[in-house]
Amino acid sequence: MKGIRVGIIKKPVFSFAKIYYIFPVIFIAALILFSSCTKQSEFDLGKDFVDSQTRLKIIDTFRVDLSTIIQDSLRTSGTDVALVGEYSDDIFGSIRSETYFDLGFSNFQNIEDKAFYDSAAFILRYNGYSIGDTLSPVSLKLHALTEKISKGSNAYLYNVRSFKYNSQPISTVEFYPEPHSKTDTIVSFKVDELGLDLFNKIRDGDENVTSEEWFMDYLKGFVVTSGSSENNAIIGFDASENKIELKIYYHLRLEEPEKKEITIAMGASGNQFNHIDSDFSGTLLNSIKSSGNKKMASETEYKSYMQGLTGLITKVQFPTLQDIFLDNNWKILKAELVLEPVRYSFEKFPLPQKLYIYQSDTINWLNSVLKDEKGYSISQLVDEDRNALTAFFSLDEILGDDTRYTFDITSYLTREMRRKYFNSKRGLHIGLSTDGYTSTFDRILFEGKKPPVKLRLYYLSY
Repeated sequence: MKGIRVGIIKKPVFSFAKIYYIFPVIFIAALILFSSCTKQSEFDLGKDFVDSQTRLKIIDTFRVDLSTIIQDSLRTSGTDVALVGEYSDDIFGSIRSETYFDLGFSNFQNIEDKAFYDSAAFILRYNGYSIGDTLSPVSLKLHALTEKISKGSNAYLYNVRSFKYNSQPISTVEFYPEPHSKTDTIVSFKVDELGLDLFNKIRDGDENVTSEEWFMDYLKGFVVTSGSSENNAIIGFDASENKIELKIYYHLRLEEPEKKEITIAMGASGNQFNHIDSDFSGTLLNSIKSSGNKKMASETEYKSYMQGLTGLITKVQFPTLQDIFLDNNWKILKAELVLEPVRYSFEKFPLPQKLYIYQSDTINWLNSVLKDEKGYSISQLVDEDRNALTAFFSLDEILGDDTRYTFDITSYLTREMRRKYFNSKRGLHIGLSTDGYTSTFDRILFEGKKPPVKLRLYYLSY
């Protein structure tokens, strides 16, 4: 088994010097037992020295309820990522992504008298991300918008937003994707007719290119869509500053022809966003939206789903944890939440090395977009240094049997149970980082039964 430690791992929660200094020899024996993998273990501390009822218990038989929830709305503007294409499989259903953007206005320089127009093209550059089959050709279409891109009251655009555009594309391109190429590889949409019109307007000083207001009325924006239902890949392009461009090529007719170009960069990054359509027809998640945006694992063959831009989140709840209070006196030493991906489910889709954990709270996450099925905002758990709590990721590259994510949730449970009561309805949510949810389709299918999700609790009763 090959282990990869990701994120910040806490120091051990127990200390010989601070907690058990009166039982040094006995606690070493306890620690040996502590590392064993048993359902429930207990023993007396210091019975050879003093009359004590203190026992260390190790339990991993608490019931853990697993479910999948879906968030309908995720912010996708300002992420510097343009995602285009479509992909489908029998587990997560089909996904279709299109990206919207506009052009930025600039004071265009005068075009020389001896200038002659050649061609024009929109240039998109890969950002290295893709999902699906990149060995087959991909077809994309470029459309002109018929309405301006406008943001809501909170200045963001979301995966459910869209704007009207001409059904007839102004350019179509078919290519074999090279998303992982090391060079600055581009995809080029030829737009000679649009380029000629712009060239003439700039040369003639047309009012449509003399101010930002007029320019945005003239060119309201663009959308790149999947050009064929046979596409089976979504490709990522760089949408950071000056990476999406319209280039107009022309030359000066001199004794030695001189090639020149006009470059118009993408407009404000806040106006660029990705629209996502997901369809779960034919999958176990088929009725998730009509059933309150939640599916218990018992309804999905004891599996739970997590995926970025489709808004799928794994939820865990601990309905029997309250039983710990049957012991009158106790102290939690360590609590671990262990989840395993379904075996063979990640051969085509590499597992995220970092997972994060969230709880229902009043603190906003993802700009108040991500909420649980009852509308409560979700708060991210942090460690003692206020860093985002991440899982210990163990990857079994040989057999896959011992691949798992382990969260240390000691601080969370200690805090929740201080009043001798645990609200099992709140639950915890397992997912990606904020950036992961707003700019990737990274995914995991968690196993809920064989083996089950485990809450492993180490505590003292006395």
